[in-house]
Amino acid sequence: MNDAALSKLIHDVNSKCASLKSAAALLRGADEKERAEFLKLMKEQARSLLEALDGCA
Repeated sequence: MNDAALSKLIHDVNSKCASLKSAAALLRGADEKERAEFLKLMKEQARSLLEALDGCA
């Protein structure tokens, strides 16, 4: 993996982790509908993170 690809991967991982962390923090005060939306977002980000990491293996 070259430096540019590694930099992109690191950026993608950091971005997806930040989204997961923010959504998790917002879950505490969320109503049922918002919780469902945050959990959906978290699932999508986790799947995307896995795909990004699988792509470098």
